[in-house]
Amino acid sequence: MTDSSKTPQKTSSHSRFIPREEIDAVAQWTFSSMDTNFGALIGPEETASTAIDDDTVQAAREQAYTEGYAQGREAGIREVQETMQAELQKVADEYAVRMGGLIHSLSDQLLASEQKMSRQLLELACDLARQVVRQELQVNTRQLRTVIGEALEMIVDDGLPTTIRMHPQDLALLKDALLETLGENAPDFVADTAITPGGCLVQSPTMAVDATVEKRWARAVGNLGLSVSWTTENVDG
Repeated sequence: MTDSSKTPQKTSSHSRFIPREEIDAVAQWTFSSMDTNFGALIGPEETASTAIDDDTVQAAREQAYTEGYAQGREAGIREVQETMQAELQKVADEYAVRMGGLIHSLSDQLLASEQKMSRQLLELACDLARQVVRQELQVNTRQLRTVIGEALEMIVDDGLPTTIRMHPQDLALLKDALLETLGENAPDFVADTAITPGGCLVQSPTMAVDATVEKRWARAVGNLGLSVSWTTENVDG
């Protein structure tokens, strides 16, 4: 049996006694309060670095603001210019359309005015010509002899009797000369107050030739595109 007093005892490392000479470099240390200035814990170099970083950030912010402002201002000016240009182009297009319509309308009105003026001048010329013809018919009966001769040539020579109707005044002035000119082939002459002086109506059983003044006048002005009556001043066709 072994004596327990002789058994070596195990010594714990946590309960080891530290001699004084081993702790002569240890100083007493105490906790400070929570409101202690932490600036004292930051070294001078770290403080300067923090200040530089703040200045750099501020400068970068100012530069970004300046650049952003300039870009925004430029974009705004460009947008305003584009808007104004679009509006001006729209106004110009609308003005061009209105001017085109106005010019077209003016052209139509000018053409209509020219046509109206031309017609009025032509009708005036017809009025003057009618007055001249009337005066000529009153003082010169020889033209009626020519008209009668042309009308007789248009009648088919079929041996049938022919009648010439004339105004009584013209018949009294021309009958003897016509009988002398036509001889045995002279037609029957009939005085008719319905026939205007200067004209005649040649009739046969098969056909008739209207050589009245009214008919001849209508054919003459009809070739000019007018319908102006011999007895009425102006009649539009």
